[in-house]
Amino acid sequence: MIQTEHPSRVEDARPSRAGLLLLGGGAFGLLLAGLLLWWREGSRLFTDGLIAALVACF
Repeated sequence: MIQTEHPSRVEDARPSRAGLLLLGGGAFGLLLAGLLLWWREGSRLFTDGLIAALVACF
């Protein structure tokens, strides 16, 4: 005998609102951190740091 799960127990495939808020908040936080670094250290140091981070990833 094959048992199937009840439809009410199957999880919904749609992303949850909390997950979307966390992703949006994280992206916004990274943007603010970048803007703060640009404002305090200038574009040269920010660009050098960004290039160094990209090189470290690859």
